[in-house]
Amino acid sequence: MWSSRPPVALHAVGGSRLIGADVEVLASWESSDAAAITLRRLGAGVVLTYGVDLWQSIVRIQQGYVVTADGEPAADGTAPIDDGVLKCEDGMTLSFERDRAMPPGEPELVEPFMHTYPPPSAVPMFDQPQADWWCSLFAQSLWWGASHSGAVVPWLGYWPAGVDAVAHMSHDSDGNEEEEGQAALDAFAEADVSVTWCHVFPGGYSAELHAEITAAGHENALHYNAMGDADLAVWGWPQMRAQYAWAQAVTSTEDIISNKNHYTRWEGWTEFYLWCERLGIQIDESRGPSKQGDVGFVFGAAHVSYPMGPVAEGNRLFDVLNLPLHTQDLAWAGHSAVRDVILDGAAAVHGVAHFLFHGPHLHKRPATRAACLELAAEARRRGMPWWTAGRINAWERSRRGVTLSVEPVADGLAVQAFAVEPVEGAAVLLAVPEGGSDPIVKEGEGSARIVVRHGRSFVELSADLVAGDNRWVITL
Repeated sequence: MWSSRPPVALHAVGGSRLIGADVEVLASWESSDAAAITLRRLGAGVVLTYGVDLWQSIVRIQQGYVVTADGEPAADGTAPIDDGVLKCEDGMTLSFERDRAMPPGEPELVEPFMHTYPPPSAVPMFDQPQADWWCSLFAQSLWWGASHSGAVVPWLGYWPAGVDAVAHMSHDSDGNEEEEGQAALDAFAEADVSVTWCHVFPGGYSAELHAEITAAGHENALHYNAMGDADLAVWGWPQMRAQYAWAQAVTSTEDIISNKNHYTRWEGWTEFYLWCERLGIQIDESRGPSKQGDVGFVFGAAHVSYPMGPVAEGNRLFDVLNLPLHTQDLAWAGHSAVRDVILDGAAAVHGVAHFLFHGPHLHKRPATRAACLELAAEARRRGMPWWTAGRINAWERSRRGVTLSVEPVADGLAVQAFAVEPVEGAAVLLAVPEGGSDPIVKEGEGSARIVVRHGRSFVELSADLVAGDNRWVITL
């Protein structure tokens, strides 16, 4: 049934043990061997039952729990998150013991491990985007189920036609030292990557360097500071609002739509997203690691998503995209062995791989600078283009404004898309039966080919969508 399976047992939050006769057990609870997902065939129909609390698992892995105190550190010493600073990982759902693995080819961890910089060896990492795998399994279930009725299910590709996954690089201006900022600017120019440049209060670079950053095509973003090292550097709405105004002033950028919290600071559960909505922050990339042992998919995601609010907010989706962070400063804060694991994990679920660098390390650590350049080249070699947070935000919001429908016609399929705004290079994917002739676009502007997503073949209709109605006829 599933065309693409996760390579590990997935973490589930809540659910039931399933019982019943004449069922095929597709997945079991690791703790008891009881059925967790079953399939029952009834005549020409099928019943697929998830005992896993799917939505609870996805949301809890992505968003964690309320942060009010230090989290429990990894027993092996690789992730001392009990550092007296409240941050995203303190509310994490995934387990240090069950949900990590050593990067392939690296020797087993030697304990006791001393958490120093650079890391003396590779350490276990969160190697799988587990929440995304749950989403993928559910989507595969829908496609498989629809195929039994002969229905064709359309969906809009995560990225433009021909793009399997993307990469994202961000930079934090910690220290605001002129020579460090210049070193970062030079490194990114050599890497040929436009980055999301997160500016931290207080201070700032010279007006000339700020102008150079903007002229080079980098995105100016906020690096909200709640570390207590300045008068406004505390957790709170007035302080974030003031820092946002400061960032607008020093960068000469009125519309700052992206943010990453300094040191991945976090308190509470979702109140921060309310502040983002008020300011016009449309995409936040704070949810990621601060320690070597929680590098990787610590929040189980390589896809952007809209966070869900609590019951008091009506479980609404906040108008702020979460862009996961996966590692910081390769060859300094993160062992170089994690690079390909992150790229592989993001590519497996067709998501985005996010790598963060800091100016001080690009300036003072030749190995980190070299790792940045090698990373940029490796992502390109894999066909993963480098996008800023702003570009990811604009794309995701435009694609979510598209509604698709399909109906059979005499010689193929009539495909219709209604778009709220234009979407250039959209990929309309159609789950059709295997085999058959190559698809041809008979009516409408566009081209069609067979692609593989989530291990399954789809017809990919590549077209520029105009605002309003779009229509094609495809022969198969």
